[in-house]
Amino acid sequence: MSEAPRRPSLLRSAAVVSFMTLLSRLTGLLQTFFLSHVLGAGSAADAYAVAFRLPNLLRRFTAEGTMTAAFLPTLAEAEAAEGEAAMKAVAARFLGTLLALLLLGVVLVLLFMGPLASLLMVGRPGVQAALTAKLGRIMFPYLALVSLTAGFTGLLNLRHRFALAASVSVFWNLAFIAFGWTTLRVLQQQASVPYETVGVVCAFAVLAGGVVQLLVVLPAVRQEGFSLSFGLHLRDPWVRKALGRMGPGLLVAGIYPINALISTMLASKLPDGAQMVLLNSGMMGEMVLGLFAMSLATAGLPTLSRQAEARDWPALNRSLTQSISASALLVLPASVGLAVLARPICALLFRTGAYTPAASDWTALTVVFGAVGLVFVAAQRLGNQALYALKDYRGPATMAGFTLMLNVALSLALLRPLGTGGLALANGLASLAGLLGVLVRLRPRLPGLDLGPLLKATSRALAAAALMGLLAWLGALSLHLDAPHGFTRWALGLRLLPLVALCAAAYGLLASAFGHPEARELASKVRSKLGRGGP
Repeated sequence: MSEAPRRPSLLRSAAVVSFMTLLSRLTGLLQTFFLSHVLGAGSAADAYAVAFRLPNLLRRFTAEGTMTAAFLPTLAEAEAAEGEAAMKAVAARFLGTLLALLLLGVVLVLLFMGPLASLLMVGRPGVQAALTAKLGRIMFPYLALVSLTAGFTGLLNLRHRFALAASVSVFWNLAFIAFGWTTLRVLQQQASVPYETVGVVCAFAVLAGGVVQLLVVLPAVRQEGFSLSFGLHLRDPWVRKALGRMGPGLLVAGIYPINALISTMLASKLPDGAQMVLLNSGMMGEMVLGLFAMSLATAGLPTLSRQAEARDWPALNRSLTQSISASALLVLPASVGLAVLARPICALLFRTGAYTPAASDWTALTVVFGAVGLVFVAAQRLGNQALYALKDYRGPATMAGFTLMLNVALSLALLRPLGTGGLALANGLASLAGLLGVLVRLRPRLPGLDLGPLLKATSRALAAAALMGLLAWLGALSLHLDAPHGFTRWALGLRLLPLVALCAAAYGLLASAFGHPEARELASKVRSKLGRGGP
């Protein structure tokens, strides 16, 4: 009997995804730097930020979250029941059906983009709402492109080709910059370009990036034998099952972007620039979550689905607790570091061109409040993956609805005293409530679930992160990073980046010394590699 192909471990797969996601986030920083440089933080920038949120809101519903969480377990069932050929046919019909429904939805949203933009920009001048609608009509078809790309990358993840799937955002970021920079250079040769026109160019750059990242994954998808069967294949029982599983999970997977959309509406009551500040501060939080939590979630869902299908509860428990523990080990210091060093970090990343020092400081203050809830958002996403693997879709939707209402109440209460910071803080506190709900839901459905070791490991990571935060604060004071606008970008980077590296090394040593299991495992592997590389 031939030996089954060896699958990579969860943490090894997550490491591959994390590395490619790191490249994605670094190019994302370049894209954000370019956008801030050319668009600034004024009324045109706010119109772009709101219009850009619309396809990205639905992208979470139809792409990264609900679709893959419902799609991959269904394909695993189809393959177990009917074989690989049937599974590939189901994949083709499901993606073809999803694309047809998305195109219909895109047309409907384009028809109602004017009233929708006016609702999101309530309290702002009519000309700003009109620009938002214009940019929204240009960008919204991106939803179909990115959703189809996400479906194809999900298939690659199913075949454990995580690297390419995790790198598609790199190509989007680079295509955005290349298209935007080239177009603006051509326009600037004729006359100065107003910010409204810059916004239009950036909107078309979004579409250009969507086309490029789809073209990048197509060859690998075809190589694996997958295809697309465009049409409404609603008679296929597997397609109906996957769509049915997506339905109740829409609110669960989309709770974070729904909260962001609510924040967008409330931010219209704040001065010009608030929307762009929220977009940039949210990007900083998503950078942390994408590097760590989403990497583990992406790599973990196929493994969790197989373990749940085999009813291997001890293995599923280990995979879940290991992923949450590893996520907290990384998200906690990143959150503390962001909060303590927010002002110099934002000055380094955003203070450029049309993005003023005042806008940079405003972004930094919002980042501080947003960092509070990152670990809760990360753990909630990982817990949701376990529920999806267990085919529990309805219960989490109820908790997500409660979380959404809580976020609205907190946002309204914190908007006036804290501004954009209050909106960011409300989102994090609501995510804490969502995490508690996920854990309550998991306990009776996952036999043998023991959160004791997870809580102990997390407390050790928190203690190490607190000491690291103290080191970062003292280092920032000694390097005068509390007044970052007195330095050029190069001088600021030469002071800030070594401090960040020192804090990261100190945290690793502290977490290992405090006995965090994943930290000790990582330290052991590093020592082993260094020992092999020595004399």
